[in-house]
Amino acid sequence: MRKAENLDPLSLIINADLAEFLLLTHSYDESVRQGRKIIEMDSAFAIGHKQLGDAYLLERMDKDAIAELQKAVELPGGSPICIADLARAYVASGKMNEAVKLLSDLKKSSNAGFTNAPQIAMIYASMGDNEQAMRWLERAYEERFNPSILLRSGFDPLRSGSRFEDLMRRIGLAE
Repeated sequence: MRKAENLDPLSLIINADLAEFLLLTHSYDESVRQGRKIIEMDSAFAIGHKQLGDAYLLERMDKDAIAELQKAVELPGGSPICIADLARAYVASGKMNEAVKLLSDLKKSSNAGFTNAPQIAMIYASMGDNEQAMRWLERAYEERFNPSILLRSGFDPLRSGSRFEDLMRRIGLAE
């Protein structure tokens, strides 16, 4: 990722991917710095706000996380994953009503072919409802979701469960 950044230092998406990689490796301080850099490059890039918000969330800076993730949701390019991360930030800060509303909104925006299942599962996991989280992950599996989302910290509460381990094995991400 550093080589890609060196080859194209102005690429917003490469910088955002680097910020995500830093989160996955638990380099939260570096990810915060990377997120801030992205926003300095383009304050209207929703994914930059999402990445910074995610880093703040993992640093337990809930208020800052909410502010950045709200921007990510409001800007063009904001996506269901931005909404799910905002809901997670609300849960972390004790704002369950706001989180439940976003969960409901994601369910309502689902359709027969695409249900936002991984994002819904992530919200349930953050709420401590592992049963619902796994139910939605099974649905995501049936819909042939992008399994790389399971590497995100939002699924950490599920990692030690046998059903999650079985899912990881079935999609080829077992350790």
